[in-house]
Amino acid sequence: MKIRRKQINKVLKQPKENKKLRYIDPLKVKRLIGGFFPSDILAKLIDVDLIALNDEATIRMGAGGVKPQYLSKEYESTVLGVVDEMEKYNHKLVSHPELMRECSFYAAPFDLTIRYGSKQDMPRFHESWSEQTLLESTVQVYNLGDCKCRSCYRPPDEHRAILHIYKEMFNGHIWRISVPIQYLMKGFPLKPNGHMGYYHSFVVQHPDSYLREWLNENATLEGIPEEPRYNYVGITSRNWLVRMREHIRGIESGENKKFYNAWRHFAKNERVDFMSELIVANQPYDDIMAWEEARVDIEMAEGRALNMIPGGFKGIRELHKLGVLNKERPTLKERGSAIEAAERANPRSGVPNLLISELWKEDSYAAKIICGAEGRLSVEQVRTARDLNLVGISVEEIADKISALNVPQVQCNGQVFLERF
Repeated sequence: MKIRRKQINKVLKQPKENKKLRYIDPLKVKRLIGGFFPSDILAKLIDVDLIALNDEATIRMGAGGVKPQYLSKEYESTVLGVVDEMEKYNHKLVSHPELMRECSFYAAPFDLTIRYGSKQDMPRFHESWSEQTLLESTVQVYNLGDCKCRSCYRPPDEHRAILHIYKEMFNGHIWRISVPIQYLMKGFPLKPNGHMGYYHSFVVQHPDSYLREWLNENATLEGIPEEPRYNYVGITSRNWLVRMREHIRGIESGENKKFYNAWRHFAKNERVDFMSELIVANQPYDDIMAWEEARVDIEMAEGRALNMIPGGFKGIRELHKLGVLNKERPTLKERGSAIEAAERANPRSGVPNLLISELWKEDSYAAKIICGAEGRLSVEQVRTARDLNLVGISVEEIADKISALNVPQVQCNGQVFLERF
């Protein structure tokens, strides 16, 4: 006897609240951010802000008595109707799926930032935070004038609208979670089994003393060197923040991985910001491996990588050499197990140079190892060079500022404290 089974509809039914929202899909918010935020409330907040931006060029919603602010008449045309265009582009992605690989974002150069908490809970560089409210949202629109600094300008190849949410975690540190707004909107074809690529980053803020010195010399912060930043590039076939929860458990349990050790190290520094950003989604296996390989190569070349091995298929070849993997196309779970096996076999490789650099903070150690002998740096030179390196000054500028004999003297004799992991 055959039993007829009712066909299961694989398309999730939209909740009633979804019909009331103009742009945002609460199901997508729940999937991509909901593990850390109340998704229904967040979806409504984002939708209200996008409507205000699209219809009225509102760039700051505010709350608790803070009055809305609007983009100047000169630049209104930059944003009026922009969210409508983003939604149209989402539907275009459905009818032309090949666009997902070529250009998955509508070129909308704005960010939406939502912050929770009081002023003292927020990063100090957000001077506009209002003490009157526990919730504030602001839209940052890029490329409105001639200024090319990173706070005003976004290169054309990076034009996409991004949502930033600030949340207090990690012993009082602020964690910024960022996702493309189009991924949260109605119409975007977010695949349940597509691979995701993301970054977890640590940014070391410039010391106040350095900012004051720069302002005294330049009268503006424009042109100031970028704050030191270190990145972990990750990929997953599941929800990217579910993977983040697993990382957090590993960090808290003391697992000896380069990324985890760096996280624990930076958590001791009150000037460090933690950031996580979803970069791509809907990627097939080969494409996400190619993306990761290219990104990790860049980070390693710049000395900012927190990944133990190269990314993508290059990393798989490395695991083959280490004898911990014998598949050419392993699942991400199999690859993860192989990386863990490699780390157990090479425990020192999981310890970033930062832990070694702690020794250079002790003047007695610096004096014993690199100071005092002819042609070597003095203790004071080491101390100054260390501070300058922390804020991202180049080796050439450091050599000039500490009156070193030459650049190689700084590179060779001071290589440990100048080295970026």
